[in-house]
Amino acid sequence: MDTKKTKVRQSGIELLRILMMLQVIFLHICLYGGYSSIAKHNLSGIHKAVFYLVYLSSRCPVYVYILIFGYFSVSSNKTLDSIKGKIAKIYLPMLFYSLVIPFIGRIFGLWRLSNIEKVRAFFPFTSRIWYFMTLYLLVLILSPFLNKTLTALSKKEYTRLVIILFLMFSVWTVFAQLDQTNSIIRLNKIFDYDGKCLYGFVYMYVLGGFLRLHIPCHKKAQYRYLFVFALLTLINAALCKFINGYSVISTKNNNPFVVLQCVCLVLFFRDLKFKSKVINCIAAVNLGVYMIHEHFLVRNKIWNDLFGFLSEKSFYKSNTYPFIILLICLSVFTACGIIEKVRVRLFKGVSTIIKVIMS
Repeated sequence: MDTKKTKVRQSGIELLRILMMLQVIFLHICLYGGYSSIAKHNLSGIHKAVFYLVYLSSRCPVYVYILIFGYFSVSSNKTLDSIKGKIAKIYLPMLFYSLVIPFIGRIFGLWRLSNIEKVRAFFPFTSRIWYFMTLYLLVLILSPFLNKTLTALSKKEYTRLVIILFLMFSVWTVFAQLDQTNSIIRLNKIFDYDGKCLYGFVYMYVLGGFLRLHIPCHKKAQYRYLFVFALLTLINAALCKFINGYSVISTKNNNPFVVLQCVCLVLFFRDLKFKSKVINCIAAVNLGVYMIHEHFLVRNKIWNDLFGFLSEKSFYKSNTYPFIILLICLSVFTACGIIEKVRVRLFKGVSTIIKVIMS
């Protein structure tokens, strides 16, 4: 009798992935659903304060994912040839959703497609249907070369590199956007303003690698990281009140407080030791959840049609609206997660059929 047990990986980081995807959906409620605009112009008192605290504590998802990527990949000695399978594993779902969403939706009369949109569907990587996925793939392609460089650095050299990148890509960008300093510290043609580009992702990959190689693990989760995370949120919020023009800067991915918040989250959940097949299974659908609900055609249907009431002022007069928003986040995640599970099963079935035919 086979008594071997399937090895279950640690679930702390997997739980963090799930929480970050829920934050992504919440941020889309703020951006596309209109919650952010309503909160800024129509809410007051405790409701406005709660919004800003939750909003500013939810700025980490994009960079956290890349930090995690760098953390687990930096010590790999794989070459570009050896990661072709991983590249395909990321790109094929992109191509699948890029083709299936518009054309299936067109068949069922959910939307009309322009000729440009039809062609664009065949090129999800270069057409940037999902900016995150394109950048993720680019970093993946670069990772074998980055790993060789980063692992060859001494701790002192790596620390200096991280400090230089932090000053360049986070601190510089803040001062370049403040009215008080933007005439002498500028970004034009040097960096972008919010970190949503390749340099920002490489920066986070490098930082994730540093955490893996030079920040030792603890036997149990260190709650001081959550305390620092909360403190950084409060400082970021306070600066919005006391520095003119800072409120826009506070939400950027590469804001120094946001970057440090990302580090705190990764370090806390890295040391959160527990194993759960359920958590690991749910976390596996994250990228699918992102691609489905953030496809521009689905996005319009979700936030303009299905949950169009989010942009109505009257919705926020009820004290139950925070719970409804939470329910919407969970519902979008669950619905898209189920679709992604079906897609995975479909891919496995096709792969099995191909293997049988080729054998």
